[in-house]
Amino acid sequence: MTFAKLGLRLPVTLVGATALLVSGCGSGVPTVTPTPTKTPVPAVAPSPSPEPSATLAPSPTQPDTPSPTAQQTSTTATPATPTYTPQVEPAPATSTPPPPPATITATALSRPPLPPQQGGEWDMEAGFVPGVSPLGEDCPGWHVAVGWSGFVGPGEHGSSCLNENKNPANVRSGQRSQEMTFDFISAKAGIYRHAQTIPGHRYRIEAWGKHVHSASPVVLSLGVDLTGGEDWRAPSVTWYDWDEAGADVWVFTEVTVRATGDKLTVFLKGYHPVAERGGATLFDDVRVQDLGP
Repeated sequence: MTFAKLGLRLPVTLVGATALLVSGCGSGVPTVTPTPTKTPVPAVAPSPSPEPSATLAPSPTQPDTPSPTAQQTSTTATPATPTYTPQVEPAPATSTPPPPPATITATALSRPPLPPQQGGEWDMEAGFVPGVSPLGEDCPGWHVAVGWSGFVGPGEHGSSCLNENKNPANVRSGQRSQEMTFDFISAKAGIYRHAQTIPGHRYRIEAWGKHVHSASPVVLSLGVDLTGGEDWRAPSVTWYDWDEAGADVWVFTEVTVRATGDKLTVFLKGYHPVAERGGATLFDDVRVQDLGP
């Protein structure tokens, strides 16, 4: 068997050696085993062993802004990118603040006193204006003195009616007086008007009243509203008892107040407590005197 039959390829040197060996065996010559020729193996450079990688500790997260060192060493400051700040609309006011209290200036206090407010409209002598009851009740002959306004309150068996009275026995001065009827009625009624004032000045208010005899005497009172209001039931009205008392006679009252504005309101009121016979009430001859600071 030859190597060729085995399908093997040998190097030429090895083939020659084999032939000599074969021929030697046949001729008795000692067999010499040739030294096989080594096929050089290309040298492969050993791969350098990778050095172990050092485990790096995670660096703390730094803020976006440059460090102080960077800010110190930087020669040119980089302008910061402007940020958008939304504008917040202010919340609407829940309520309207009250006006500041009236202040009395030195100029107001130095003004000379006003002339007395009396006679004419204050004495019910400027005439009377026809009208109707504020409560819608039937009041034939309803009249209120010029410059004044009437008010009535609901009462037992109805309310009072306001009239012009020209009976000399029922007039304090002049030819007329303001009347309020209370016959068999228990109610309140009266008149009011404004008076001009100077803030800080004192004012003496005088009035005369009269009521017809009744088993339930009429109660007279004088009210003052320094704010100039026109509601006789308002808390800003201060009521004062009538100084004098008596039936079928003219009785006098006065009160002194200090003005806080350029006007005040004078109220004159009658009250018939029980629905008895009589009680008609009259007002006349009102006067407001400026007493100065």
